[in-house]
Amino acid sequence: MKRFASQTLLLAALAFSGAFASHAYADGAVAVAAPTDAELASAVKQALDADSELKALDLKVSSSKGEVTIEGQMSDDQQMFKAGQIAEQVPGVKFVINKMEQKS
Repeated sequence: MKRFASQTLLLAALAFSGAFASHAYADGAVAVAAPTDAELASAVKQALDADSELKALDLKVSSSKGEVTIEGQMSDDQQMFKAGQIAEQVPGVKFVINKMEQKS
């Protein structure tokens, strides 16, 4: 009888821990939210400013529903290309609109 009670208690403990673990996983998956537009724009700006060449351009970044817009003046096309590539790598960015213009 003791053996049966021990096995039942063990099975109950395992079932409870499994249910708790799956509940915790579900909660963790729900807790991850997409960044707000302000957070996304800030993250992209920070990523762009990590590059010394792009930081010197003082680019303006805005975001709407995961679409990021980069504005500012560039001295060559490679800067525009580089800014777009960096912005695309930031988590949460769905699309990059690059409105950088050539300095006159």
